[in-house]
Amino acid sequence: MHTLTFLTIGQSPRPDLSEAIQAHLPATARVRHAGVLDGLSRREAELRFGAAEGRATLLSRLADGTSVTLDAEAVGAGIQPLVDQAEDAGADVVVLLCTGVFPGLRARRARLVEPDALVTGYVGTALRGSRVGIVVPLPEQVAEAREKWREITPAPLFTTASPYAEDDLALCAAARTHLEAGADALMLDCMGYGSRHRQVLRAAGVTAPVLTPGAVVGAVLGPLLS
Repeated sequence: MHTLTFLTIGQSPRPDLSEAIQAHLPATARVRHAGVLDGLSRREAELRFGAAEGRATLLSRLADGTSVTLDAEAVGAGIQPLVDQAEDAGADVVVLLCTGVFPGLRARRARLVEPDALVTGYVGTALRGSRVGIVVPLPEQVAEAREKWREITPAPLFTTASPYAEDDLALCAAARTHLEAGADALMLDCMGYGSRHRQVLRAAGVTAPVLTPGAVVGAVLGPLLS
């Protein structure tokens, strides 16, 4: 029996992020949740982890459903203690619910699943030779995304649309921009994107493949645990 801990960079639990992965887990798996911002008010979260101008930025949600922009380096420092605590509590699998890049993150014994590596590797293999349109939440994340996806050829296209927007107009516009520019497939590069967003694009007439991180992580992790 596996004990799995989902770690969000915001406040836990985030079933909207984990459900696509949990669908692939064995029924006997024990699941726990933890978040970098757990127990903090918005003011406290922004003081300790808030985004800073000119630095890598991440987007997440608080327990009240509102979004919050965070400093990637500060968040990375906050994740490591949660990994350690999850292992101490008996987790043999720790899944990070974020596609950001966190250099130096490590686990002592547990299998540490970092979606950024899984997703870029999957896209580079499954869509080799295809022009991929990448959608990230914020304009200030495009530079980091270009670096993250630099080994994909042909070079991906980039647009932005928040998964936490009040409507899906920006997402549909981003998809149209990519497809009109010649994209063969779309990669929604944030754990906040899920099956609902894929369904929205299908309803809008998008027929190209639409990949979301949770679906990729679940498909890869499931066979390893069953």
